This record gives sequence, C-alpha cells and structure tokens, in this order.
Amino acid sequence: MKSLLFLLSAVLVLCAVVQAAEKSADCSLPKEIGPCRASYLKFYYDSGAKACKEFFYGGCQGNANRFDTNDECENLCF
Repeated sequence: MKSLLFLLSAVLVLCAVVQAAEKSADCSLPKEIGPCRASYLKFYYDSGAKACKEFFYGGCQGNANRFDTNDECENLCF
C-alpha cells in the first residue's frame, strides 16, 4: 500500500513538472505577428523584459506566445 501511495505521488509530481515546463516553453517563444493583415490586440510575454506586453496579431499562424488578455499572459508566464 505504501508503494502504491508513493508511486501515485511521484506521478502527480511529474505531471506538475511537465505542465510547468510546457507553460514556460510557450512564454519563451518570440513575439510572432503572423503573415496575415488583420489587427487583433493580443498580449505576449517578453522574456527579456520579464513582462507581458501588447502587440497586434495578424490573425493567422503565429505561435503559442499569444494571449487574449494581459491577465492570461501573467497567469501562465509568471
């Protein structure tokens, strides 16, 4: 029983570590406007400034460092 509890705890810790690494990996990507010509106000994490900043997203492609709100950016990248 102790072995099962230990194994379950280890799996939960591993899942938390992997999830945290995925979030921070998205936040380390550069800002990417994309090739389309729309102009949607979005937010990205600037890893050099250690802050979320506004930018205008073109509407297609881009990358995962793009958030609808400043709060969403801060919650995922800080």
